[in-house]
Amino acid sequence: MYKFRRDQVLDPEFLTKLVERFKKEYVPRFIRDQQYYEVKTEILKRTMTDGKPNNRLAHGFCRYITNMATSYFAGKPLGYIVEDNEYQEALENLFQRNYIDSLNFAVSKEASKKGIGFLLMFLNEKGDLRIKKMDAETIIPVYSSSLDEFLEAAVHIWEDYDIDNTLLCEYADVYDDTFIYHFKRENGVKNYTPMPENPKEAHLMGDIPVIVFWNNEEQQGDYEPHTSLVDAYDKAQSDTGNDMEYFTDAYLWIKGASEIVEAALTGEDGEGDGARAVRDFRKNKLLMLDENGQAGWLVKNVNDTATENYKNRLYKDIFFLAQVPALSDESFAGNLSGIAIKYKLIGVEELALMKENCFRSAQTKLIRMLTEYLNTKMNKDWNPDSVEQKYERNFIDNDADIISNARQVEGIVSHETQLGMLPGSIVDDAQEELLRIRQEAADEEQIPMAVV
Repeated sequence: MYKFRRDQVLDPEFLTKLVERFKKEYVPRFIRDQQYYEVKTEILKRTMTDGKPNNRLAHGFCRYITNMATSYFAGKPLGYIVEDNEYQEALENLFQRNYIDSLNFAVSKEASKKGIGFLLMFLNEKGDLRIKKMDAETIIPVYSSSLDEFLEAAVHIWEDYDIDNTLLCEYADVYDDTFIYHFKRENGVKNYTPMPENPKEAHLMGDIPVIVFWNNEEQQGDYEPHTSLVDAYDKAQSDTGNDMEYFTDAYLWIKGASEIVEAALTGEDGEGDGARAVRDFRKNKLLMLDENGQAGWLVKNVNDTATENYKNRLYKDIFFLAQVPALSDESFAGNLSGIAIKYKLIGVEELALMKENCFRSAQTKLIRMLTEYLNTKMNKDWNPDSVEQKYERNFIDNDADIISNARQVEGIVSHETQLGMLPGSIVDDAQEELLRIRQEAADEEQIPMAVV
């Protein structure tokens, strides 16, 4: 986390040092995290001396961990509940135009991989508000040195390359709560300089239009602390493959061979009896030895039991420490109850709770900025604090048990609360469903429904 003043970041020399420091401290780490997600692990870089087997077996543990954790946490769309129907309709239209469900999933996945994710808000050429998910290696968040540690500025960096991948120019846009300051650095130039044709422009968003999503307080990816275990498992499996190949290519040793066989094996017999004996051995699998002769394969003695136990421990440790379930595990076999499955998912649920705490604060800023945009555009005075965020886990519930539990609270809680207990696949909006029930009752009695 970088803590500097805004005027420091706007200084070209300071900005250059900040970008170089970010590229040295963070970018290699983010690139490595992405490579592990793409199953490009360290084992693929291993080399061996000539003639030795070199199996390089990479396993997609990191991809599995991120996909499982993200799908469980953000697989079901985040709900935005607003009592004001006009306000909710305006927000939903804005969300639909920006594909907010896909954005929320994508930024959650980015944070799962690299520990942090970003959404950038901007106005397009038509004046419409747009939201884009940004890669972690392209945004530098700068925070205040005060106790609040609020976002002081944000720097967006990118490069231009020629067709032959030659660097042409580097760019840096500095965002504060009012303007975008444009900087560039030509190839070979030491420092960034303000762009003379367009040094700054107003972004009209009312605040820094960068939404920062932390994966956790430490800003670490879900599999980032466990890559050493993944490397160890890759190496163990690759070495097992090497051992199998060594066995396939094993040498035959012979002790006490007959003179004609020995002459054939050493190449001294030509096409005589020894050569015919070797051909017969290959054809008939029959080897002629002296009275005390022996033959065998020169192979490496491998303790299969110890090797498999070692790999099994690594396998279990990866899932245990990453807090995601191994769905292929035998403990998930059979007809388990919903409570039993939830107990087995307690690790990934705790992981999701940490994500939700960080996600909620970022979504609060997003909703506030979207509301300010709508208030300005539609001349309204909507309060963003009235928007309730509803998080729902992507879990296969036992609907029969949930319905039974909802029935048991009849007369204890209000009908709206009772309807809210039902899964979203049955009742998406408790208030709207309650209005439907009242309308049906009024239609059956053929009396007008009271206005509520």
